[in-house]
Amino acid sequence: MTFDREILAAKLAHLRAAIREAGGVDGLATFIEALRSKHEVFAGIAAKGDALDGADLRTLGGLVFSVRRRLAPVLAEREGALTRGVRELLASGLSADDRLHALAALAGEDRKLRRGLWDFGAEILHFSAPEQVPPGSRWVWDTGTATGALREFIRGNDTLRQVPIGDGLAAIEGARQWFYAALSDEGFYRDLPFVTDLVWAQAYSDYARSLSMHLGLIDAQFGARQDPLELVVKILGIDAPGGRLKAVRDEPLH
Repeated sequence: MTFDREILAAKLAHLRAAIREAGGVDGLATFIEALRSKHEVFAGIAAKGDALDGADLRTLGGLVFSVRRRLAPVLAEREGALTRGVRELLASGLSADDRLHALAALAGEDRKLRRGLWDFGAEILHFSAPEQVPPGSRWVWDTGTATGALREFIRGNDTLRQVPIGDGLAAIEGARQWFYAALSDEGFYRDLPFVTDLVWAQAYSDYARSLSMHLGLIDAQFGARQDPLELVVKILGIDAPGGRLKAVRDEPLH
């Protein structure tokens, strides 16, 4: 597996350009602060242990874009089971991958719900402990379809039939360590989990926007506004009021 530093530099430059174009925000620091705020919310709820309740479940769901789009009714319909599932996700002594499989298994034979619960659990684990757990949502890397942000950093990825990234969170963590080293060479020494999240989200945003525009779906999928940061902040769940994106703007990002 070989990621390309030139692609990383280009995505980082694109992200910075998008922030400048959006205007009224204090560079990357604004978005790092928003991600830190999201982490504080998730860590605070995770620390409740068995006291975690349905209101906490809804708070977590409100900060996960895929949950807000598709799973809000499910959180209400299956609140009890999902609340218990999230408690177990956070408290279990199993590996992170096994805990994610256990949460996803609550969907039974509903494959769409299973994928949604996997992403929900992956966000909970990552934002509760971003230093320890990499982001494992399918937008980062989906082994089933061999798509995701990580693929976008491999030169010539559009011609590859197989992408040698590997399965599970360990593979994503291995990739993340490569990005930490490369970002350090770019002058980043603090908040590397959040900087990496932002660069990966930018890469996936570029991919999703290109694909959606090609299919004529960009307005239906993500809204007609051409805010260059719209997909990035939605993917990371910092467009919602609870994400507390601390930008001084005339209107919100979402």
